[in-house]
Amino acid sequence: MPDLLSILKPFAAILYRKHEELRLKDLIDRGLVIGKNVYINKNVYFDGNHPHLIEIQDNCRISTGVRILAHDATAFRRLGVTRAAKVRILEGTFIGEFAFILPGVTIGPNALVAAGAVVNRDIGEDICAAGNPARPYGKFSELLKRYCKEVNKKNIFDIQAFDSGELSVEEARRLCDLHGTIFIKGIHAFDPRYINTDVAELEQEHHDALATLWRMKASLSKSLTEKSDEAERGAKS
Repeated sequence: MPDLLSILKPFAAILYRKHEELRLKDLIDRGLVIGKNVYINKNVYFDGNHPHLIEIQDNCRISTGVRILAHDATAFRRLGVTRAAKVRILEGTFIGEFAFILPGVTIGPNALVAAGAVVNRDIGEDICAAGNPARPYGKFSELLKRYCKEVNKKNIFDIQAFDSGELSVEEARRLCDLHGTIFIKGIHAFDPRYINTDVAELEQEHHDALATLWRMKASLSKSLTEKSDEAERGAKS
């Protein structure tokens, strides 16, 4: 027989999601700017005093526990003023879990902020940044190329197969043991954390992105084959 906690847990989850939805709506009503196809995970904190100074552009992903501040009261006791400045997260940017974004910074476009980073200055286009304070450590485009090389038909599976139970937890673990790294495609059948999103359009974008991935792999394979052939011809000559 199920205990009271297991009975109440689904209702608590529903209430929490509703609370998050209403909180985000209030922030948007007070000036927070959120573009299309933005994913905002749970427990993301937006500056409640100055949401009008925060902008998140299209196709960004904000992970669990991220905090975005648009004001700094450091000098208030001494100077009687609080500093406030815009925070802009530009198109296609990924913000990792529990990152802190401080006032006055612009991130992106197409940038990555690693989990736990503290961003106190601008992070430019195609930059990966990590640390406290956050500093560049690579190119986002190079990271994508590396993933492109690693993914193959055997180490990729559909998230909905996992959600439906078609792919078991044990099988997912076995795949990790076998391949070291696995890749997940698709989106959950229901995910309330997408903001301003047409789900059908998003699914098509994922389909197109996956098609791009396989084309990139084919191109890389062709390039490597051509270089190998050139090296072999050079050795023979």
